[in-house]
Amino acid sequence: MQAVSEFEAHETELYAVIFDETSGKGRIREHLRDNIGEAVESATLARISGISEYARRVRELRNEEGFVIDSTRTRAELGQNDYFVVEVRDVDEKSRITAQTRYEQLEREEACRICGRTVDHPDVRYMEVDHIESFVDYDDPRAVNDSSNLRTLCNECHHGKSASENVANRRRGGREDDR
Repeated sequence: MQAVSEFEAHETELYAVIFDETSGKGRIREHLRDNIGEAVESATLARISGISEYARRVRELRNEEGFVIDSTRTRAELGQNDYFVVEVRDVDEKSRITAQTRYEQLEREEACRICGRTVDHPDVRYMEVDHIESFVDYDDPRAVNDSSNLRTLCNECHHGKSASENVANRRRGGREDDR
């Protein structure tokens, strides 16, 4: 037991030596790249990164660096807060919503377009900007983020929409055998 305790006490420093990256986000990036096509446990990412905000860093990799990462919303077989790395795309392949565009959309439309709730509702954790026609299916990477293709959704409606559309399957080109 003492060896386990000593390992846990120095675990973060050990990961800093093992991985080429020195930042927590960098270690997460490297680990996810090494595990494309595999499930990754959130507890592993927390240990490897040595930071409490590992989930935020995963979102940043997804939104800013082209990582296509599924979660329990799109893959029921995953554990709570675990991830499946589908692929890493060239970030120029699809244009993401900029912070400015996101801000303008949330200013234009404060209520969820599906349920009508706002961020003040007790069941709403946050509001999201959603592509009406998914960026996955859009041919023009600039037009996909036009205001006519964006709408505001609460977190619950957005998660339900993504799961019902089976985004994970569409990202793989509709191959049923990849589920």
